[in-house]
Amino acid sequence: MWRGLRSIRTKFVIVYLLLILFAMQLIGAYFVRTLTVSLIHSATDAAENQAQLIATIAAPEINSNQQPGKPHPSIISTLPQLFSGAVYILNKDGVVIDSSAGAALIGQKLLDSVATQAMVAHARAVAIHYDTVTGQHLLAIAVPIVSQRQFVGIAEYVVPIQATYNTVRQVTTIFYTGSALVLTLTAVLGVVLSRTMTRPILDVIKQARNMAAGDFTQRVSVHSDDELGDLSTAINDLADKLEEALSENTREKERLRAVITYMGDGVIAFDASLQPVFQNRAAEGFLRNTEEPAADVLGISKLVAEGVAERAFLKPVGTTVLHVHFTSIHKNGDTEGYVAVMRDVTEQEKLQDARRNFVANVSHELRTPLTSIKSYIEALQDDQTDAGLRETFLRVIEQETNRMVRLTEDLLQLSGLEMGKAPFNERVIPVQQWLFDAVHRFQFQAQSRNVQLTLTCPEDANVKGDRDWLDRLMDNLLSNALKYTPDNGRVEVAVTVEPDDVEICVSDNGIGIPAEDLPHVFERFYRVDKARSRRMGGTGLGLALVREITERHGGTVALSSQVGEGTQVFVRLPRSEGEKS
Repeated sequence: MWRGLRSIRTKFVIVYLLLILFAMQLIGAYFVRTLTVSLIHSATDAAENQAQLIATIAAPEINSNQQPGKPHPSIISTLPQLFSGAVYILNKDGVVIDSSAGAALIGQKLLDSVATQAMVAHARAVAIHYDTVTGQHLLAIAVPIVSQRQFVGIAEYVVPIQATYNTVRQVTTIFYTGSALVLTLTAVLGVVLSRTMTRPILDVIKQARNMAAGDFTQRVSVHSDDELGDLSTAINDLADKLEEALSENTREKERLRAVITYMGDGVIAFDASLQPVFQNRAAEGFLRNTEEPAADVLGISKLVAEGVAERAFLKPVGTTVLHVHFTSIHKNGDTEGYVAVMRDVTEQEKLQDARRNFVANVSHELRTPLTSIKSYIEALQDDQTDAGLRETFLRVIEQETNRMVRLTEDLLQLSGLEMGKAPFNERVIPVQQWLFDAVHRFQFQAQSRNVQLTLTCPEDANVKGDRDWLDRLMDNLLSNALKYTPDNGRVEVAVTVEPDDVEICVSDNGIGIPAEDLPHVFERFYRVDKARSRRMGGTGLGLALVREITERHGGTVALSSQVGEGTQVFVRLPRSEGEKS
């Protein structure tokens, strides 16, 4: 009910009716007042004319017949019978000398206000009063009676004017009855007009509520070409633009969510109490093996407790090293939440460690021969050194120099293979001939130590690759096998041909490799027995070079070993059926 009273339609009708009612009341009051004054003025003029007529007729009679102590003859009887009211003739002393209202008043003073006023002022006096006995309004008018320019008395004429008031009352009733009818019709028209005028507004309100609820399919009907029509057109245009903007925003939001969900970096959003509210798949993968809350695992709880708003740091999580960028989200000066972006930098950190180790290893490998060379050069600079000792020193310098040359060449070869800049002349290579040549190169070294070096290889095995690089591969494998095999030992090269691959196994019965060192043997500069390897002239790059050459040819390399029993290196290369070259 109250909502209906507060509607613009009801307010419009009420205001409209109040304005009409005010105007009608104002016009009615002015009209009734003007009509009353006009009618009373007309009645007063008519009564005054009659009173003047009475005064004119009575003046000679009063002047000619006035004798002290004697009553005047009837003056009123001489007047024409044209008067509807009561007539009173008073002498200058205010005594009634004649009256149409009866002989009882003759000889008495008339003390009403009109007579008194006219008696004192010697001028016309008018008054209207209501007679409670008869229930009528009476108009009393008194005019002076002048004879020969002498004031001789007063003529008072009292006439009923109730008909005038009845006329005013009837006119007023008719006016207000008509006003009520007009007001009723106006109210009906106001309701109709208000419905017509407010319907577009109600449609706009309904459309605004639909848009607030997310429904942009409805449109407002335009019924006119006025301001309300412009409002309907504007709200339709707003709906079109909002629908387009929200659709674009939804598409952007979905794209952003898809990007965040499937991006490689992990993203976790926390609320102000550090409870996760969103995390993408990468973040779930980084933290899937942890039982603690994500904020504690990443160390964010500690940062928040310390009042840190933003920081980037490395955080190990299990075997993974994460680079975490943490920042807080503020709104209106208050902390609304936190966001942590994580990136897996395990490989980068390993690469950095490898680079640091590489620099350290190269520095170490070069420092030892350089120190020896420097020492022997200083000794050679002494003139007291005999010729035999000088020859020994020069031989040592030559050995250390050759060692640095080998180290440099191995590093250049590895670098060329990794960067793909090393020349690679691919051709079909018969495995039997290739391995026979390799074994033949080391046969003299094996015989000098009484080591049995054998080759077992079928005749139909071919591989495709660069013969120079494959020779270096076998040179490193055979060199390592002979180096770590004691005298009277055994080194075997065996080939197994499979449908797609050719497997080459180089085995020995040497000192073997401890189990804890096996995962690292293909790393650069890694040595199982560093002192012995350096003494034997090794650079620690042989197996690393083997792995790079094998992978460059599309193959794989593996190694198995037991301490005191020997080592087996398995090189698997893709088999080729092309023509021999």
